[in-house]
Amino acid sequence: MDLEAHFLNALAQSGVVWGLGDDAVLLDTSQALYMLDLFSEGVHFKREWLSYAQIGYKAMCVNVSDSIAMAACPKYALLGMQLPKGCALSEMRQLVAGIAKACQEFKIKIVGGDTTLGKDLSLSVTLIAKSSKPLERTKIHPKDLLVHTGTLGQSYKDLTTLLRGGKVSPKSKFIRPQLKNLLGFMLSVRPLVHAGLDISDGLLAECNRLSKLNKLACKLDKPHNKAYLSGEEYELLLSIPPKHKLALLRRAKQHRIKLNFVGVARRGLSHYRPKIWHA
Repeated sequence: MDLEAHFLNALAQSGVVWGLGDDAVLLDTSQALYMLDLFSEGVHFKREWLSYAQIGYKAMCVNVSDSIAMAACPKYALLGMQLPKGCALSEMRQLVAGIAKACQEFKIKIVGGDTTLGKDLSLSVTLIAKSSKPLERTKIHPKDLLVHTGTLGQSYKDLTTLLRGGKVSPKSKFIRPQLKNLLGFMLSVRPLVHAGLDISDGLLAECNRLSKLNKLACKLDKPHNKAYLSGEEYELLLSIPPKHKLALLRRAKQHRIKLNFVGVARRGLSHYRPKIWHA
């Protein structure tokens, strides 16, 4: 049995697949959202930084974070995989274990995909999620409050440590995105929120993105905060009307989510200078 066959067999035994074997799958896709992310060696990670299990887990979570930001429940995934030619069976099994762990946590079924062999490790995940009222990025109103979940900055510090040859905690958000409680929180606050997205490229970059889409400025209280340069935080940046602030805080407390109010939407455009997060 070749490496690709071993991979498919291990994935089938993981319990997170459904309907594999055909060239296509028929799904109920009413109210469906589709999202795709690449997770490539040499661009998003170096193999010496993460175990194969951590790589598989994070590759799935990158997409799950996008789904959460749109107030959508992840349901199905299509998985494209390039395995390195020198990959050992034990490493391949670790990769499957990481993918399966993320799928089990978020109740995702893998319904198809493709595998090949190449020089580097690369994963392409297409996630299919469902939402009755997805949260868009283009609905910010003037005077909306800007608020993000969690604490920013540690991911950039950990990346710097890794680039210098050091080691970081396996609990680092750069290694293992901390998405626990975020989906339930996002679904509960959807009626209160005008717009939002996840913080994958740094808060300054996301503010520029929202500003351009909405033709409004994201006026930050502390625009020179170095933590706002930190990417791969996988926290949420939301805009809410001021009247919903207390309700948002109450629901955040219920879901054990930390909130930070960092600015307001004004007329104009934002021109912050973020860092380029990936090579």
